[in-house]
Amino acid sequence: MLIIMPSAACVPMPLLPLGAPVEPLPECLTRYTGFLVAKAHQRLFSIFAEECRKHAVEVPHAGILHLLQEFGPMSQQELGRKLRIDRTTMVKFIDALEKHKLARRKNHPQDRRAYLVEITDAGGKVLTTVSKIAERMEAELLVRFTEPERRIIRRALLTLAG
Repeated sequence: MLIIMPSAACVPMPLLPLGAPVEPLPECLTRYTGFLVAKAHQRLFSIFAEECRKHAVEVPHAGILHLLQEFGPMSQQELGRKLRIDRTTMVKFIDALEKHKLARRKNHPQDRRAYLVEITDAGGKVLTTVSKIAERMEAELLVRFTEPERRIIRRALLTLAG
């Protein structure tokens, strides 16, 4: 039996109530890798989202800022392709980043119909803070794994992500 999780575009990721008592996952579902990956994602996303919100940024915004910092200005379409985010959603994300002055659009020098998105100084500062949070979270959540096991986990997840 294959469990198909709804796509993120259709159903928002439900956040876990942080601090609430945690019951063991039902054994009848834990034999399904998809269920376990979804629950792991839900847990990590919930914790990271709460920390990001303290700095007025949402999780997807952090990913966009990271790409802009790493690769420099790029079009909304290119950001969408790299992050696997549809066009309409990407426009909303960039609108929010612009509203908070974390990124800005500028005219594309080769394509008058397109904009390049670039990170601002304020966006760089927020990204530095959020990156430190992500690194701390990863260290805390993976503390029970050796570095070779962490590499195996990342490689397996990269394979699953396609």
